[in-house]
Amino acid sequence: MRKIAIIFVLLICVALLFGTEKIMLYTSVPTEIMTAIADAFMEENPTIEVEIFRSGTGTIQTKIAAELQSGNLQADLIWVAEFSYYETLKDQGLLAKIFPEEAEALPDIFKDPENYYYAGRLINMIIAFNTNELTQETAPQSWTDLMDSKWYDNFVMPNPEYSGAAVAAVGALALKYGWEYFEDLRENEAVVVRGNSVVAQKIAAGEFPIGMTLDYIARGLREKGSPIDIIYPKDGTIAIPSPVAIMKSTDNMEAAMAFVNYILSEKGQKALVELGSLVPIRSDVNPPPNTPPAGEILDQAMEIDWKEIKEITPEINTNFADIMLF
Repeated sequence: MRKIAIIFVLLICVALLFGTEKIMLYTSVPTEIMTAIADAFMEENPTIEVEIFRSGTGTIQTKIAAELQSGNLQADLIWVAEFSYYETLKDQGLLAKIFPEEAEALPDIFKDPENYYYAGRLINMIIAFNTNELTQETAPQSWTDLMDSKWYDNFVMPNPEYSGAAVAAVGALALKYGWEYFEDLRENEAVVVRGNSVVAQKIAAGEFPIGMTLDYIARGLREKGSPIDIIYPKDGTIAIPSPVAIMKSTDNMEAAMAFVNYILSEKGQKALVELGSLVPIRSDVNPPPNTPPAGEILDQAMEIDWKEIKEITPEINTNFADIMLF
C-alpha cells in the first residue's frame, strides 16, 4: 500500500509539474457512463484531461457539420453509435489514420481495414420488456412479432433523427423487410420517442410493456432493480460495433491515442463492463453477468451492409419520418 501511495503522489507531482493536456471527446455514450469511464482513464493518465460533449449521434453530426463550416472543429475524438457515419467522415478526409497497439487484440470485424476507426464497444438493438407484465416466454420473440395486434399501441421505439443506433436498426429492418414493415408498425400504433434511454425508462416505468432499445441501457436498469429484461430477436439482433476515432485536425494526437489505446485495452474494456454494462470487444474480457459474449451475439445477428446503410441514411430519416411521425 505504501508503494502504491508513493506512486500516486509521484503521478500527481508529474501532473502539477508539466500541466495537463486537454482532449475533447464528442460521444453518444450516456453521460453517467462516459463520465465514469473518462474518470477511470484520467486516473491512469493524470496528465490528460478529457472534456466531453455528449448528445445523440444526429446532434453530434449537426454540430460537426456546423463547426466545419465555420472552420472551428473542436473535437479531438469521436465515439458514437452509428457505424456508417465513420465511413462518411473517412470519405471527407476528417479522420486520422491510426495504429493503436491494443487493436492487435481485436477481431478483424471490429477494425476498419484502412485503420481509421476501431470498435470500442458492441451495442445491440434488442426487444426489451417489462417483467411485471411479460416473461421471456410471453414477450415478442422476433421483430416481425411486433406487428401482431396484441401489441397495438403497446410498442415504443427511438427516433433515428436523434439516435445513431436507431438509424442502423431502422435501416437494417427496412433492407430486410421493406418499408412495409414500418407501415405495419404505424398501423399497429407504434410510438416514437427521442432516444434509447427514454424507451428503456418508459418500459421500466410500466408505460409500455415492450420496446426497441439498446441492450446495455436495459441491462443497466435491470441491474439497478428495475422490472425490465431483454429478448435477442430470433430474426437477428441488430449488433452495432460502436467505433472510436481521432479527428485528423487534432493538435493532441499523443493524448488522443492514449485514450483510444485505453478504451481498447483489457483494463479499459473491463471498465466498460463494470461501469456501463457494455459488451466488450475483446475475447479476453468477460461480458456482464447473464450476457452472451460478442462472438455469440454476432453469430445470431442480422446481416448488415454498413456501406449501404451509409448510402441510404437520408432515405432512412425521410421515409421513417413520413411513415412514423406524420
